[in-house]
Amino acid sequence: MQLSVGLVVPLLFVAGLLLSRIHFCMVAAVARARLGDWDTARAIGLISLGVSLVLLVLALATGSLPRQLPADWRILAGGLLFGFTAAWNRGCFVGTSIQLAGGDLRALISMVGWVLGFVLVGSPMAPVALSGQLERITASAALILLLLLCLAWRSVRSAGARPPERQPVHWRISIVCGGLLALVDHDQWPWDPSALARALAHPLNLAASWHRHDLSALLALVLLAGMAAEALRQRRLQLVLPRGADLVRLGFGIGMAVGAALAMGGNDSQLLRFLPAGSPHGWIAVPAMLLGILGGLHTPSPAALFRR
Repeated sequence: MQLSVGLVVPLLFVAGLLLSRIHFCMVAAVARARLGDWDTARAIGLISLGVSLVLLVLALATGSLPRQLPADWRILAGGLLFGFTAAWNRGCFVGTSIQLAGGDLRALISMVGWVLGFVLVGSPMAPVALSGQLERITASAALILLLLLCLAWRSVRSAGARPPERQPVHWRISIVCGGLLALVDHDQWPWDPSALARALAHPLNLAASWHRHDLSALLALVLLAGMAAEALRQRRLQLVLPRGADLVRLGFGIGMAVGAALAMGGNDSQLLRFLPAGSPHGWIAVPAMLLGILGGLHTPSPAALFRR
């Protein structure tokens, strides 16, 4: 199966709209879970489950299996670095993109940091992909489902922790969002925000692709457009201008990019591509990122230390 760009664009627009409606952000999910609100974590898990289920169906129907990568020590180090800096940034790759789509121009500083970070690490040699195994995708789907059952149990125990103004997201929305991203990612379209930052970090390659009339490197802009449309629909589009103190987000963005390069993917690609596909490195990177985020939320950011 090969999707045309004419079909990928509306799929990504709707996916961006749904990600914004869910308020997808790994940092926000961890921060809210610490307070007993597991809704965002559950929604992210449901999206990953949707990705895994659609990839499983495609593997059974077409015989084509997603790319899976081996794990090594860099995954752990990169995940921890990404988690700490994303927590200090107050937003992961997708969460920061949702901030920008909602009019928060401080997110642009973080995004410039992403591009500089990927320039700094260059183009590291891609690891040899493992031969995709149907068993690993099935195991991932089962593990994600088990985690969701645990999250549902925690949600029942802490049912009163959700703020009254924020309603839970219906499970169908999350699974549909994951399914849309799985269809796009199955054909290896570079839809994720970190892929856009990587493309911008290599302007000569990007210019060459434009010369070939290949605009796939800019597909993440379609995702942003969907996020902005949802912000307009919910009337939460509000312009926030950056101040001098926000320049520290440049360093946080660089740290996020370096961590993502070491972990062979940022949290967007780990949660919505590799982990649901059963890639061994995804099951190391995501827990490492969670630990890093917890550490970052408990540790004053360097900006706070300098202000003292």
